Amino acid sequence: MYIGAIDMGGSKTIVAILNEKFDILTMERFEGHEKDWRKHFDRTVAMLHQCSEKLSISFQDISALGVVPPGMVRNEQILLLAPATGWRNLDMIAEYRSRTGFDIIATDCDVNASAIAEADVTGIQDFLWYNISNGIGAAIIMNGENMPGANGVSGELGHVKVEYENPRPCPCGQQGCCEAHASGAAIGRRVLQLANENPQYAKLFKDKGYPVNAYGASLLARENEPTSLEVFREAGKYIGRSMAVGLNVINPPRIFVGGGVSQSLDLLLPEIRHQIEICAVEFARNVPIEQTNLGYYAALKGAAAIALRKYKKYNAV
Repeated sequence: MYIGAIDMGGSKTIVAILNEKFDILTMERFEGHEKDWRKHFDRTVAMLHQCSEKLSISFQDISALGVVPPGMVRNEQILLLAPATGWRNLDMIAEYRSRTGFDIIATDCDVNASAIAEADVTGIQDFLWYNISNGIGAAIIMNGENMPGANGVSGELGHVKVEYENPRPCPCGQQGCCEAHASGAAIGRRVLQLANENPQYAKLFKDKGYPVNAYGASLLARENEPTSLEVFREAGKYIGRSMAVGLNVINPPRIFVGGGVSQSLDLLLPEIRHQIEICAVEFARNVPIEQTNLGYYAALKGAAAIALRKYKKYNAV
């Protein structure tokens, strides 16, 4: 079985064909987004054609398509808002059906889709899936199903207010959100600011050949460099405050952490735990927090997972 998957991440778009075990058979990618969503969608479909050609299969051999857009999705169909691109109120299923001719098309935000894949891969049925990437979001899985909320925007822990004294602007239009202070993009901005203010700190990146961003700072932090350790302690503080809200409201038995910044979970976790002790109620605190089992391509596998679920629903005997 061949499943098409399109992951429109915050900084890149990946198009791939996977099998029902979520093995990636072939993929294409490009950086960033087209400003015109029509051009962006057209480009992804062209790349999906390229993927089918690479596998020497017909385009119509693809049984289902999953599309993960970079924003909030209502009713597993309507992209309400993609903050990074400004796209609003797009019927994802209708747009991709007109471009592909496929009957079975599924869509949801990256975090919800990734959480579904986590449930299907691990068999674990109840957890909070917390994503730290260019943005921050979360998904609530209960009995193996996503709990989307009335308008499909439950789990928006990235937009919990975590800073009131010196709030930074968030792409959602508000101030002081966790996403504005602790996402991968926010950590990168903080690292660049500190490097510009401190020539000695900037020199460390140059001497080591590390990029002046969140990843470069994580490498320095693992070498016990004090400024970088403080950057991740500060980010962990904000993430911990956000997670504590989720623990108090949902009381999940487990938290999985995905997204690129999850690779630095060990650097964030001490302060996350400290903030949970301060901010979460006693009986919700003692929860396992661990990295996703899905790896770097969690959202891509998520796109395949929601497509496979929809395929099985429509082909149930």
